Amino acid sequence: MLCGAAPSLVCTVNKDTNLIIKPADKGGGLVILNQEQYHLESCRLLNDVKTYLKLGNDPTEQIKQMFLEYLQRGKDSGILNEQEYQYLKINYPRIPVFYHLPKIHKNCQHPPGRPIVSGIDSISCRVSEHIDHLLQPLVQTTPAYLKDTISVLKLLKEIKWEPNFIFATCDVNSLYTIIPHEAGCKATEFFLLESKVFKLDQIQYIIEGINLILKNNYFWYGGDFYLQINGTAMGTRFAPSYANLFMAHWESSVVWTGHDWGPNLVLYRRYIDDVLIIWQGERQELESFISHLNNNELGIKLDSNISPTQVNFLDLTIYVEDSEIKTRTFFKAVQTNNYIPTNSGHYPPWLKAIPKGQLLRIRRNCTDVEQYLHQAEKLIDQFEEKGYNNVFLDEMKKEVLKSSRDSLLQYKHREDEEYKEIPFIMDYNINNKLIKKSIEKYWPVLTNDPILNSILPEKPKIIFRGGNNLSSDLVHSYIRTNDVQGPERFFGITPGFYGCG
Repeated sequence: MLCGAAPSLVCTVNKDTNLIIKPADKGGGLVILNQEQYHLESCRLLNDVKTYLKLGNDPTEQIKQMFLEYLQRGKDSGILNEQEYQYLKINYPRIPVFYHLPKIHKNCQHPPGRPIVSGIDSISCRVSEHIDHLLQPLVQTTPAYLKDTISVLKLLKEIKWEPNFIFATCDVNSLYTIIPHEAGCKATEFFLLESKVFKLDQIQYIIEGINLILKNNYFWYGGDFYLQINGTAMGTRFAPSYANLFMAHWESSVVWTGHDWGPNLVLYRRYIDDVLIIWQGERQELESFISHLNNNELGIKLDSNISPTQVNFLDLTIYVEDSEIKTRTFFKAVQTNNYIPTNSGHYPPWLKAIPKGQLLRIRRNCTDVEQYLHQAEKLIDQFEEKGYNNVFLDEMKKEVLKSSRDSLLQYKHREDEEYKEIPFIMDYNINNKLIKKSIEKYWPVLTNDPILNSILPEKPKIIFRGGNNLSSDLVHSYIRTNDVQGPERFFGITPGFYGCG
């Protein structure tokens, strides 16, 4: 929410094409780069000829036609109903754009980039969303699947630590870009068949859609068009599900079978490309097991960290104390204080909810109360720097302390309502109080209607969504330069009037 001199300052910064502003890959910070440095790293990434192919022209029209024909076949065969067909069809797609996020946790001065393709409203985005919706339930049934931190905490709670146990964490190198198309589709097809949920023609249609996305994963950068020829782009909706199934298929032959270390493997779980292992036995045996995992023809390489006492995994530090597995919140070395200041102009209830949410997260992650209190004090210091009242924060800390940790480890299930209230949703700004007041004042005009009366709630349910802020105004996937213009149809729509959808 910008006010005062901020809009003119934002305009000035946006006009300076030499400045590139990006969120850090990890830690929540903001990174300011000069255009040349950013461009050099982009070129380094795109010059990987095993992953990217430079194209001679804009392939949008040809690819659009292929997707439209694919959807028409799905409709004609009865695999897609009319509503699905209309939703998945995009007549005026936007061209995907390549950008990268600086990994300042690897190198602050010359950070390598994490390649991402912004495919919002692209020709494949809704097909990707649809496929992800179908694959997600399959992912959740795989043996190594981890949903989130809560699932890790619940697993660790059931494990009794033994003196000969060892921790290990592994990271799969560049998972999204190393998945061979054929192997990825084979893995996905295996789980689709195994589920016995889909008919054979549906499975063939899903695999055809995945192949269509993978083989036509094009994007624009710096005046040129590129095609990703291996792996899948980080940014397409179904990528995590696809990567999960690829890894699960590989694990079925190298982790769960195919070796004699089964009794040593106390725990093996994975969150996409992050693996957590608890091993029973000698360190040398564990190293041999990880070497066994790295000996494959699929390009899967695990970077590992082994310790008998402590490891970091997701947002947890997992450690052993008094022969018991304990946890606390892990804060990365590059973590910054990027909490929203109280004078930012955001919706006040949002601001008040942030400290409690973060304190609840710490309470959930910390096995011991002493660790919670220690980390809560550091958190409170950060919120005080942003203008939060110390008394309010201290009361919130005490309130959260009363929460049962067991209850915080349970997933919240929303109760199905017989009638779901239809909310009025709008962008938040400082004038919304007047709008809200007007809606509430004249709400009885609607509730007095004999038809609407049975549908509408007694009071309006008004929901505010985030409006423009500094991040949305200064951070762009499309990098502007003085000498390179965006593609002719960058926004995918020629001038004119079109129907919604």
